[in-house]
This record gives sequence, C-alpha cells and structure tokens, in this order.
Amino acid sequence: MFCLPFAGGGASAYTPLQRDLASLEVVPLQLPGRENRLSEPPAFTVHEVADEIAPATDTPYAVYGHSMGARLAFEVVRELRRRGLPQPTRLYVGGAHPPHLRVPLAATADLPDDAFIDQLVRRAGAMAELREEPELRELMLPLLRSDLAWIKRYRYTPEPPLDTSVVAFAGVDDGEVGPSDMLGWARHAAHGFGLRTVPGGHLFVKDTHEELARLITADLAGEVGAPERDEVHLWLSECAADVDEVLRRYGGEVRASACDADGLTLVAVTASHAAGVAVERAAATTPEAVDLSVLDVTERDQIEDAAEEDRHWLAQRAVTARRALIAGAGHGAAIEPFPDLGDPGPWQVQGWQVLHLPLHTSRGEARGAVAVPYGRARLALFTLKDRTR
Repeated sequence: MFCLPFAGGGASAYTPLQRDLASLEVVPLQLPGRENRLSEPPAFTVHEVADEIAPATDTPYAVYGHSMGARLAFEVVRELRRRGLPQPTRLYVGGAHPPHLRVPLAATADLPDDAFIDQLVRRAGAMAELREEPELRELMLPLLRSDLAWIKRYRYTPEPPLDTSVVAFAGVDDGEVGPSDMLGWARHAAHGFGLRTVPGGHLFVKDTHEELARLITADLAGEVGAPERDEVHLWLSECAADVDEVLRRYGGEVRASACDADGLTLVAVTASHAAGVAVERAAATTPEAVDLSVLDVTERDQIEDAAEEDRHWLAQRAVTARRALIAGAGHGAAIEPFPDLGDPGPWQVQGWQVLHLPLHTSRGEARGAVAVPYGRARLALFTLKDRTR
C-alpha cells in the first residue's frame, strides 16, 4: 500500500501504520523538501509520483492519501489509468475534501506567518510548537506554504469515475473535513464506495493509527464487523432491499431500521440503541413540490423567509431530518422544531443528534439523514451492491 502525506508531512508520518499493518507492505512515498529530501525544493508533480508507483502496478496494490495526499493520490491513480496501467484494489482517502470541491484551508497560504500558523494549528492539527520555536518555523513554513499553494492551484478536470473502490475515512473530531464532506468522494468511485468514521481530529492518521489499521485490514479481507456502541452502520441500496439481507451480514445481536423512497433504500444498524433514517432523491423540483406537512410552523416560516434559491434544499433537508427523527423517536413523540435550518449540523434536538447525509447514486444525488439518541455518533456507510460476500 503506497501512502502519500498530508501538507507539511513526510514519510515518517506512516511509521506507526507500517507497524500496525504488519501483514501488508506499507510503502510511504517521500515527497521533495522533507526529511531525507530536505535539501530539495518542496515541489512535486502528479507525473513524478505516478512514476514511483508505476513499476509496482503489475501486482495487487492499494493507495492511501491523507488530506493533501488524498487529492494527490486521486490524481496519481487517474494518471496511472491514462497510462493504461492496472488500477489499485482500493483508493483510501483520509481527512480530505473531494476533488471537485475547493479546500477552504488553502486560502490561508498567503497569510502572514503568525496568522498562517494559527490557522494550521487550530484547524488542521499542526504542531503548536510552530508558534514558539523559530528554528522549527524556519524549517517548516516554506514547506507548508508550498503544499498549501499546490492545493490552492489545484483545478479538478472531469473524467469518468475511477475503476476501483474508494473508501473514505473521517475523524470524528475533525472540524475541517467531517463525514458529510467525505461522502462527496462517492461520485468518483465506479465500483463501490465506503465511509468509516474513526476517533481523532484532522491528523488521525498519526493519532489513532491503530483503529485505521484495523479498518483497512478488515476492508481488504471483506469483513464488516459489528457496530461499536457509538457507531451507526448505514447500508445504501439503489433498489428495494430487505432488512433481513443486511442483518444476515452480522453475527451478533444488532438493531436495524430502514427507509425506502424513490427507488432507494437506506438501512441503519446499531449495537443496541434506536436509530431513525430517511432518504429521498434530490430531484430538481420546486419548493412547493416538497411535502412540508411533517414540519413545525416555525420551520415552514424559516423556509418561507429564506432566499428563493435556498428554499428547495432547505425544505428537502428539513423534511428528511424530521422524518429520520420521527422514525427514531416514534410517531407519538413530542419533538421540538429545529431552531436553524441553515446550520450545517449535526443538529441536536432533545438528546437526539441528527446527521445530514449528502449521497451520490448512479441516478443522481440524494439526501439522507440519520438520528441517534445521544450527542455524538461515528458513521460507517456501505453500498449493498459492493458487499456481496
């Protein structure tokens, strides 16, 4: 498994993962300007990185990229495809906005030193020592600015989805790239997509590498495993699916709930607690076509007061979230209205957490929501068509 680093990172960031994945040959690639290549200018190209991987593509391989490395890995895999070389078994991406979306943190590349460092420490988990140690600043700032500038210059060019499965990892405490953001990688995978949420912040690849290694090992073995107590497993199917079909994949006792709508099925599986789900296609209809009957009058007022171009997605988002909450709490439960439909979420209501799920299907975009009866949840998303084992 070839590994590409986050901005400012070197190959040594993957040393713990090398140890944890002893059954897999982990090959961290060293980009210029860092560690044993410190004397080189901190610049790289997709072609140069693809050249390093190309000789090994005649045997099964995978690629992992974290943050900046995920976007670089995506482009490297596309370059290998252009050369007619075999595709990886998996593309693993961690803590990264999908390539068709901009990276908000890249806007910091041109800030003055102190402001630049503050943004990286607060938002991306960079070393706090950068604030106080002049030698470290002198060493790291040119590299960090160069990497952030590469991200800022990056422009996505549409091509067919990758001919491989993509598995995305999100840190549960990552305030920069959350699970909902990582779901956008699904549109770049032609042969299956999965999402796993792991403990840790933006640089979980360093901080909680044991869990990451466990999940990669299970994924390559085709295993799912039972959901942990703070975890919700979601199964998405583009046809009507039997809940029992999902439950047969689990050996122990679990609970499941499901929603069928518009030819889609979304199933939630938990270890013990209740959960509610809802799903619908994000059809290009008018706001008036969305059934608002499940909403409170204050929620309808928020939609009416919103800018005209925002009303449709606010309405669909609110209705999907409300249906998931009703499915979890029960139809007879007294549920308070959502106070701010524009809040990106997760939404907290009376001890329930509602998470929004922007979903990609072969027939277009869809909206989903899952509600769980506590303040925080880890998500895992699987596609049924890709999990036949």
